[in-house]
Amino acid sequence: MAKERMGQTHAGKALVGKTYADSPEMSRRTFLSAMALAALGASAGLAGCASRSTGTTASDGANAADDATTSHVGSADQSADVASTTDTTSATSNGDNQSTQSNSPAGTDGTKPLVVYFSYTGNVDKMAHWIANETGGDLVRVTAKDAYSDNYDATVDRAKKELDEGARPEITVELDANQLAGYNTVFFGFPIWWYDLPTPMCTFLESYDLSGKEVVPFFSHGGSASGANSLTTLESLAKGATVRSDDVISILGDNVAQSEQEVRDWVKDLGFSA
Repeated sequence: MAKERMGQTHAGKALVGKTYADSPEMSRRTFLSAMALAALGASAGLAGCASRSTGTTASDGANAADDATTSHVGSADQSADVASTTDTTSATSNGDNQSTQSNSPAGTDGTKPLVVYFSYTGNVDKMAHWIANETGGDLVRVTAKDAYSDNYDATVDRAKKELDEGARPEITVELDANQLAGYNTVFFGFPIWWYDLPTPMCTFLESYDLSGKEVVPFFSHGGSASGANSLTTLESLAKGATVRSDDVISILGDNVAQSEQEVRDWVKDLGFSA
């Protein structure tokens, strides 16, 4: 979000497993800490998705939204198209989101994964489809009921406000509790917005029970290759789930279109290829 240019030295490198692609000697946690501090300008502490207080204003020490690689919100979600499909059903929580597209799961015995994702410009949508195709999994797209504007600045401002206020936008998702119960593994995709999860994904995490499941994150970014606060937020909100934060894949938004094989190889390395 915002016109963030921090972290561009690492642009395009994927963060996979316990080590960073260019620094095998650097542990992922060490790298995460370093990047988070750099992105947040030391200990600036955003209110963030994990804290749900209304009216709390985040510190502006890190006033760069990320996932806007150049000038698009959606963090890595910065493709020329603003995902404009239509979705329906199952809304949860209270208030804001975007356009839609999703394949309703028909139920499963737990052997195939569910791929749940939020995408603004289309980058995470691409990644999600490659993952679903490689794993034979089902796709479910999360969208904001009140769609985000196609106007970049308007979406940046709204996303910042939602994050600062701990908002939980109302979402549209074609998924019910019985369907979700049929999956043991959930791939969880998002763009980095203001160094954190987009708030619609916070709504999702607080609306669905992921306890007992494995959650595998994947995301696009505009500079925060480490995910900044997003993985900590995910771990905090996915109560009772095993979040595989050490197995995440992160791709710079500008590079997503050329990263299909990288994403498929990542899935195979995790042992989920169909």
